[in-house]
Amino acid sequence: MTVREHYGIRTRSPRMQRVLDLIERFAALEAPVLIQGETGTGKEVVAQALHRRSARAQGPLVVIDCGALPESIVESELFGHERGSFTGADRSYAGRILAAANGTLVLDEANSISSLVQGKLLRFVETGQFARVGSQRPVAVDARLICATNVPLETLVSTGQMRSDFFYRLNVLRIDLPPLRERLEDVPLLVEQFLTVDALARSLGVVAVASDVLHELQTRDWPGNVRQLLNFLRRASVLGCERGVLVRLPEEETPLQLPDAAAITADQSGEGLREWIRDREREYLRWLLDRHDSVAQQAAVAGLPQRTLYRKVRQHGLR
Repeated sequence: MTVREHYGIRTRSPRMQRVLDLIERFAALEAPVLIQGETGTGKEVVAQALHRRSARAQGPLVVIDCGALPESIVESELFGHERGSFTGADRSYAGRILAAANGTLVLDEANSISSLVQGKLLRFVETGQFARVGSQRPVAVDARLICATNVPLETLVSTGQMRSDFFYRLNVLRIDLPPLRERLEDVPLLVEQFLTVDALARSLGVVAVASDVLHELQTRDWPGNVRQLLNFLRRASVLGCERGVLVRLPEEETPLQLPDAAAITADQSGEGLREWIRDREREYLRWLLDRHDSVAQQAAVAGLPQRTLYRKVRQHGLR
């Protein structure tokens, strides 16, 4: 199979080559784009590619991790607020949508957005206008919306956690990213790219991977997808490298077992689903803190910036 490389994505997989075709087609349009895929499949990379390939490439690219924000401040963070509109609002705030003017706004983990914010986003998508918190005056902004989610939005509609009109508006231009286990032919390309661009691998002088090690990497399921593979390679570079060659793999850590999103029954309320997600995140963070001593190690294994990891640990009251 021929290797294609565009937008920082190298692939032999027919499904990923279809993704590259969709990026090319959708980038030329102005409508919102929905990117769905499991955690670690590269949704933000695709969003960046859509922006860079579009006519908005010279404008700002604003990315918001909605799952990392407390629900109480998401509306203000997106739309801004007027001074005095709520307790602690001692000054006005323009908001992230305005920051994305003439560019692209990416909402990562859009599945965590409340129904209230979904309604305001729907109005913004349809009219190009919104109102800041504490104001009735409309603000007009030209910004393209890209939403990324690791949960199938159809499931959230069935549980009442997502408005159907918002879903139907998003579900026009849609890109579904395959998990790594369904495109294992790309593992050698990802390893090669890792050796070329990863700062840790370059600092350690890792330039090659033994053939048996590469074969072993292609036999694993990688439930954390590309992010898990890259973090595993960083760990392996420290522990299993000899004379610039990765010759052995470290002991594989037991992944946290989570049920498939489709297995979450429809009789669960939206609040119940949010509580379930928070509990699983807390469980994972507790396991991570027990297993690794340093913040750098914890962040590398989780595939998160240290600041984001620290914020999540603090939100869950962990030490």
